[in-house]
Amino acid sequence: MPTIGGFRSGVGVSRTQTVVLEPQFKTSLNLIEIDITYRCNLRCYNCDRSCTQAPDTVDMALGQLERFVDETRNRRKKWKRIRIMGGEPLLHPGVRDILPIFADFRRENPDTLIEVVTNGYGEKVRKAIGKIPREITLKNTNKPRRFQKKFVAFNLAPIDKRKHIQTDISNGCWITEECGIGLNAYGYYPCGVGGSIDRVFGFDIGLKKLPSRNGSLREQKRRLCPLCGHYNNRKFIPIPDREPVVGEPKSKSWIKGYELYRKAPPVLTKY
Repeated sequence: MPTIGGFRSGVGVSRTQTVVLEPQFKTSLNLIEIDITYRCNLRCYNCDRSCTQAPDTVDMALGQLERFVDETRNRRKKWKRIRIMGGEPLLHPGVRDILPIFADFRRENPDTLIEVVTNGYGEKVRKAIGKIPREITLKNTNKPRRFQKKFVAFNLAPIDKRKHIQTDISNGCWITEECGIGLNAYGYYPCGVGGSIDRVFGFDIGLKKLPSRNGSLREQKRRLCPLCGHYNNRKFIPIPDREPVVGEPKSKSWIKGYELYRKAPPVLTKY
């Protein structure tokens, strides 16, 4: 289907017809990635949570995760998949108390897949893997080193490219459809990557209530997507077809953003 400025459009439209545009990528509201911490023991190059570029020890509090579960129950929300992520989630100092909350939720909601996504790196992480409740699925990416061939040049902001000057970048990319919304210590976002961008740039735009429609995420996308290097591809590219990223390239927006972060990390409103 043809697109106009990043939107889908109809075909064979006459001059007298109105062209109705809709976003090419919509956030999957039945999927969520919860970044419970930004601690990481590997700190890969080009990390799209900026664990390497802007290290932080911010963790989601146990009460915040209990609030998420309560909000889900009160809304009678049905999740297809909940991913517990980071950073490295198994380095959260309270992970032993957190995982039983989701194990209980899984017993109440057997149709919901709950995954812990770990890098599998280091003795502490490997020990924690053995203590994950059976109700929770383990997704071990088994990263042996900091360089990851599958990663993209996350810090090349599309807003810094001349070709995107007139592009409506807020349409997002494949991640918001395939991974769903994000949640971190500061609230809900169109995706987990968006939450990490807010952590660095300090827009303080995390939603404090569970979004129920794509329209409520529109303003966040307008602020966050122009900084996200994933937009430069937009569609998912299979790992074998990707060109390895050399080094850790950064465009001017990210160079400035990280410089300001190092001087004084933003203080954001908690979820």
